[in-house]
Amino acid sequence: MGNNTSLTFRFFKRLNIIHNEEKFGNISIFGILGHTLFTIKKGICFKFAYYPAIFPSIWFNKLRAVMWRQMGIKVGKGVCIGHSVAVDFGNTDLMIIEDNVIVTNCCILLCHRRDMKGYRKYDKAWNLPYIYKPIILKKGCQIGMGSIVMPGVTIGEGAIVGARSVVTKDIPAWTIAAGSPCKVIKEIAERDA
Repeated sequence: MGNNTSLTFRFFKRLNIIHNEEKFGNISIFGILGHTLFTIKKGICFKFAYYPAIFPSIWFNKLRAVMWRQMGIKVGKGVCIGHSVAVDFGNTDLMIIEDNVIVTNCCILLCHRRDMKGYRKYDKAWNLPYIYKPIILKKGCQIGMGSIVMPGVTIGEGAIVGARSVVTKDIPAWTIAAGSPCKVIKEIAERDA
């Protein structure tokens, strides 16, 4: 932890409430209050966007996209989001979802992970710093049910990710990819004229 961080940041880090020094290192107590109010708003939107609807229709799948915008995610037009999709709640500003993307039920979208490069025997894992990287879902791609998209991944235009995949690297446009770790298994051909 740098000496240039605010007393507020150091206090809340010691309480294990905030960790991202780059994002919150100079935060004041008023900044914490503002961030808390914004987080409550995001939490309400998340609650309505996460759980299945009483009427599980395409209309509610599109309503989730509206809720995600309220949470700070950049969401394009015609996006369809299934129920029980978990987003990286504290890092929604790092997610970009372009037009006509489909994120099916029970997926997880992560924009942070622990930095394991300095981890050694007898270290405490909770003391490791985080790595923060954006997720970009390009136009018309589809994420299969129960898949996990890891930080720093871009899924290309029109790409399809198979169910239960763990996407750790970029997926090229117009391909089908599946597995854990996710790998391209087929390129999508042009339509014959």
